[in-house]
Amino acid sequence: MPLINTTEVVDRNNRPQVQSKVMLRTFFINDGVYQDPYAISSVQLFKRANNLSPSSVLNTDGLIASSNASTQTIMGFGVTGTGIVNGTDADSSFNESNYTGTLAPDTGAGSAPCSGVSGIYKLATGEFACVLDGVAGSSLSGNNWNGHSVTNTGSQATRYIDIWTIKLTQGSDWKTYINHFELFDDTFFAITEPLMLRTKNKLFNKQVILGSKENIKIGTEVTIENESVDESVKNIFRESVITSATVTIKKMNEDSYLPSRVTVVSSTEVQVTSDNTIIYSFDTATALSTGDLPGSETLNTEDLGSKNGTYALQVSYNILSEKIVSPLMYFIVK
Repeated sequence: MPLINTTEVVDRNNRPQVQSKVMLRTFFINDGVYQDPYAISSVQLFKRANNLSPSSVLNTDGLIASSNASTQTIMGFGVTGTGIVNGTDADSSFNESNYTGTLAPDTGAGSAPCSGVSGIYKLATGEFACVLDGVAGSSLSGNNWNGHSVTNTGSQATRYIDIWTIKLTQGSDWKTYINHFELFDDTFFAITEPLMLRTKNKLFNKQVILGSKENIKIGTEVTIENESVDESVKNIFRESVITSATVTIKKMNEDSYLPSRVTVVSSTEVQVTSDNTIIYSFDTATALSTGDLPGSETLNTEDLGSKNGTYALQVSYNILSEKIVSPLMYFIVK
């Protein structure tokens, strides 16, 4: 599972359960690159069925109508300061280390029992997230667009929309961006025999240019071979069942005076999409100079010989109680 700070969360694309800590992640891209907006005001959640048209929740100016914010918001995420993301006045409340995943005690007198839970967090340049905790009706609450407190009521297995109110540049107007997600209650099931799983991995990248930074994509096909298992259960396993994924990349040397295999990458910094595709961002300039290795390990570049050549990639991941290690898959660095 992905982490925010040190707390496990479930990505919105990974069939989150109603009771999960659901990461509502959003990427902002400008002119083909990830870019921080100047400021973020809030993230508001609404039921999609009640708001199939943007006009049902937005004013003519494109912002959330105050009446809807008061009556329809099921959860709201805000910031404690100015909401400025970048520049010298950037608000520290966007720091992901502020997310603890645990409600602080409500001691009264202006205390903040939801600090560390109901904020908006910056994970990387252009990448932000808030976390919908599944405990509806609890003391977990946030702010609606007017800044008033709203208790989380996102407790149904249905579809929702999340509306991000942001300012792209210091002098621009506030704008809203609408995403969607769905909560499920069918991820919990019972069967009468052990699942027989078969997996197959495929490396989509065949060549990588030296000096580039490229997403390496490894598709995963998961098949349940039990004939007695219902098709609805099999469909669940076609989506988002991989956990604890890691990627290892090794340089394959043909010269007799060099080690036959040299590990340049051994990383858990991967992402998994809703269709079980594993993605690793391969920065060849860094990985082939110092290595992307755990702890304080560094790469001895003399063992590589030429940085161009054949590399072998291997992924490992967990599915239920099984740890799957893929066969070696090969690509060329040119």
